[in-house]
Amino acid sequence: MFRSAFNKALSMQLCKSSMASTVNSRALNTCAAKAIHTTITRSTRPLSARWIQPTLIRHFATVPESVVVKPASTQEGLDITERAVKQLQLIQKRENDTEQMLRILVDSGGCHGYQNKMELTNTLDEDDTVFEKDGVRVVVDSVSLQFLRGSMVDYVQELIGSTFQVVDNPNAKHSCGCNISYDIDLDKIY
Repeated sequence: MFRSAFNKALSMQLCKSSMASTVNSRALNTCAAKAIHTTITRSTRPLSARWIQPTLIRHFATVPESVVVKPASTQEGLDITERAVKQLQLIQKRENDTEQMLRILVDSGGCHGYQNKMELTNTLDEDDTVFEKDGVRVVVDSVSLQFLRGSMVDYVQELIGSTFQVVDNPNAKHSCGCNISYDIDLDKIY
């Protein structure tokens, strides 16, 4: 008990003073971990965790590798329906931002393994592919594009809500009853 209190006091003193002549490596690592945690992460950590590895997200403000303006067929990429185009134009007009794009990500989850996540964005990452139709753009990263190739982006209006959806995905083998998650036919992907 006394030894841990002594190490804690020594650690705090080393963190405060940069002129220490002898350095306890454990105390120095604790000091560095505290500095990294406070500068990189902005979230709180659980009280039981000593130190959580910070997660860095890379975003690039570069031009995408490939831009598909009008694919010759839906097998090359995504097709965007007229309803989706009209809704994206309405959103751009309402937000007064003609640079807004619809980003589609394929994420693991749901009862069948994969689900689509959609968000509005103004930024492009280095591995993004942009599909454009009548002035609106849909952005898909290279990994998600493998699973979505040949699909159609639609805006569906139902009593429970209106959403953008990926429909007619030729790579989906099975989907759940609520049509949120799906299973991928890996033979078509690779």
